[in-house]
Amino acid sequence: MPVTTQHNDNRRTGANLHETTLTPLTVGRETFGKLFTRAVDGQIYAQPLVVPGVHVPGAGRRDVVYAATMHNSVYAFDAHDPGAAAPLWRTSLGPSVPLPDPEIGPSGYRDIAAEVGIVSTPVIDTARQVLYAVAFTKDADGHHHTLHALDLATGRPVLGGPVRIAADVPGTGEGSSGGRIAFVSRRHVQRAALTLANGRVYMAFASYGDRRPYHGWVLAHDAATLSLVGAYVTTPGTRMGGIWQAGQGLAVDGSGCLYFMTGNGGFAADGSELGDSVVKLTPDLTVADWFSPYDNAALDARDADLGSAGPLLLPRTSLLLGGGKEGKFYLLDTGRMGHFHAGADTQIPQSFYVVAPDDERHHIHGGPVYGDFPGGPWAYVWPENAFLCAYRFDGRSFATTPVSTSTTTDPTGVPGGSPGMPGGMLSLSARGPDPATALLWATHPYRDDANQAVVEGVLRCYRAADLTRELWNSKMNAARDDVGLFAKFVPPTVTGGKVYVATFSGGLHAYGLLTRP
Repeated sequence: MPVTTQHNDNRRTGANLHETTLTPLTVGRETFGKLFTRAVDGQIYAQPLVVPGVHVPGAGRRDVVYAATMHNSVYAFDAHDPGAAAPLWRTSLGPSVPLPDPEIGPSGYRDIAAEVGIVSTPVIDTARQVLYAVAFTKDADGHHHTLHALDLATGRPVLGGPVRIAADVPGTGEGSSGGRIAFVSRRHVQRAALTLANGRVYMAFASYGDRRPYHGWVLAHDAATLSLVGAYVTTPGTRMGGIWQAGQGLAVDGSGCLYFMTGNGGFAADGSELGDSVVKLTPDLTVADWFSPYDNAALDARDADLGSAGPLLLPRTSLLLGGGKEGKFYLLDTGRMGHFHAGADTQIPQSFYVVAPDDERHHIHGGPVYGDFPGGPWAYVWPENAFLCAYRFDGRSFATTPVSTSTTTDPTGVPGGSPGMPGGMLSLSARGPDPATALLWATHPYRDDANQAVVEGVLRCYRAADLTRELWNSKMNAARDDVGLFAKFVPPTVTGGKVYVATFSGGLHAYGLLTRP
């Protein structure tokens, strides 16, 4: 089963419902573990992607796992052969930007460690056999974002690329000049995963540590020619409103409309400024609809970004689910998102806290994942300083009491274990719609807060139908299975009987069955 985009599909469900090898009957302490590690030249902030049956010159047809690093390298590895340690190919996309760099981050900036290169998850077009990636570089001309198109089989540039990213739009907000706002690379981080839809590659931007001036940008490039075909700014008359979503990609519905959540910034009740909002754009990047919470101003004042996670479009519905630093879920109807109502959010289908308010200590990052099973789908979320939990969906709304909650206790004594930023980054696997085969996978910090630090990580596996049943974790046999340094905001990739885990330890791990069942 190919995984060509962050969280598996453009609805961002995080689910692979075609996994036939890994089940609750096969995953356990004695049967499952680390199979091999592939060395890379930097930290991995991008989710690994997998394409089966790539015809690699000189190597024949291979199932390939792709990894992109902060050193601006893209690697292609054999996805299964433990003895194939050398990459099938490796391509460098230019000089990365070493940190600290006074031009991009404020004094003491530590949200990213070591260097900035490929921050976002690339996206793959299997029809064209192309991987698209955005690299951040610094040379004699300054800082630049560049869109690359690489051949899946060789890593060579195709489609006339690479293309340096540049855009400007009408606006009078911070950093504008003569009624225009220009995109300035050194002020913007490209963290949200790339999105392929409507024959275009979409990319979104936020900032380095809220260093102003900056704005939230969405750019569209033609997937065949790489030329810029559209640009949108969230706050053209004010400031900020970045789109980072802890790495989650933009979501896309059946009509090609795009959805994302923004961070703190300017807001206007007429929708002209959309900080701390959920935004719907048409394929050509015009605003189609939007929602912002009644307490928008309070969220902005408390640095409680709505956009610390991305939206999930619930399959076979017109509903969107998402939440941010406030630890509150919002359920929206994408046909009528509700805009802004002072005093209360009664105009939307539902809102509720996944964790009781506690000084903004239960941020949601990355986004929920979705298990679409008979008897009522579940949405899973693991906020900071909280339990992993699941909420049942009845087709119209969610039960606000979790239907299942983890009881894992980590070494810090924190029940349910994710001690601080960013909580658990989730993926789900199952054999079709059968909940008896479903597994919930999570990576998170093992014992420390990863907010502005590089810390030890852990991979965990639960029965998706009963989160009290932890089947396996990478600390059960740490000598064999240890993750090493946690890759912040990167969910595991589960496909083809393997679980691929990015790290900040200069490696990509592959976990799987130690013996075939």
